[in-house]
Amino acid sequence: MKFISVKVYDPYQKKLFYEEISLPKNIRSEKLVVVPTFFDFHTHVRLLEDQEDYESLKKACIAGGFSEVLIQPNTKPRLENSKVHEKHKKLSENPYVRFYRTTSFFGSQEPNNIDILCYSTDGIEYNYNDLVENFSKKKPHFLLDHSQMFEHPGIFYKKIENLPKRPITNEAIAVARTILTGIEFGFKDFHIQHISSIYTLEMIKFLKKYANITCEVTPHHLLLTNEHIKNSNFKINPPLADQQTREFLIEAVKNNDIDILATDHAPHPDKKNDFEKDPYGTSNIEIAFSAFYTAIEDLMIVVNKLCDSPRRRLKIKPKFDSENFVVVDLNQEFIVDSTKFYSKGKNCAFDGMKLKGKVIGVKINGKWGFWDGEYLLD
Repeated sequence: MKFISVKVYDPYQKKLFYEEISLPKNIRSEKLVVVPTFFDFHTHVRLLEDQEDYESLKKACIAGGFSEVLIQPNTKPRLENSKVHEKHKKLSENPYVRFYRTTSFFGSQEPNNIDILCYSTDGIEYNYNDLVENFSKKKPHFLLDHSQMFEHPGIFYKKIENLPKRPITNEAIAVARTILTGIEFGFKDFHIQHISSIYTLEMIKFLKKYANITCEVTPHHLLLTNEHIKNSNFKINPPLADQQTREFLIEAVKNNDIDILATDHAPHPDKKNDFEKDPYGTSNIEIAFSAFYTAIEDLMIVVNKLCDSPRRRLKIKPKFDSENFVVVDLNQEFIVDSTKFYSKGKNCAFDGMKLKGKVIGVKINGKWGFWDGEYLLD
């Protein structure tokens, strides 16, 4: 083991200091920084044959620096009843990555505040009648909403190769519909997922007068635009927007109008570059920190919104000590190569892109799980 003095940033105490840590191998860099392990507020797992399972997702999470993630309900079958939740609980148990779960807002399972933390509408097409029916019969609880008017589902905000166009106002209208309807039935705690338009954020700021609302943004909406679209790896829901919106979202992160950075890791090994038939989503949890840092260029902001904000929102006690941390090299640039992902999803919109700021090492529960590109726990 090699002891080295490195800069440490603690987002929970908002402190920056130097400390000696032991590393598994020698490394030369003037900009190594130690930070807490990350929490992803928005992760997908598949469990279908040859698709992302908890073992491959665990490796991808560790390679990306994530020790805790929140699984969304659009699995097959959906996370919506006790039988399915029990299966996921057994399959996901391991000593390194904690897989918390959401439960479908349209199912029978209620959150338990232990491992099923909240409701979610993500990945499920619903209409206004579905909302009213479920708000009316469920006890108020924290709700994560994929805000979309599915009556107008178009693939892009800007027409690409004559594919359906979605109105930019779609998302903001859906936000208002969900929150105002929820308030009428006693719901007061909401989180809006992967926002992608200026209108959406302005709507959220207005509605905060009436409810407790937070929101998140993904690395792809901060770093990519609809001008980057070249294959179905860029088919993302909500769609990529224009440069003005991208810049607006970055500023919204910096001024705290956006609370949380979340990956929306959506692995699909079976994409065939068919825009109309391929599923939505991009695989990115292994390079999410780098994408966020490249877009925002401020370590403290990125770490605050990947570590402190999500755990605080879910009332999860943080763990940051000599047994649990991530080592990042802020100077290191690299080209994304999705063929090297531990995730089974190689459908990465950042493939071939140069990013800055790399996860070098990850230590969880006293064991080095990842170091300099190599997964160490097998």
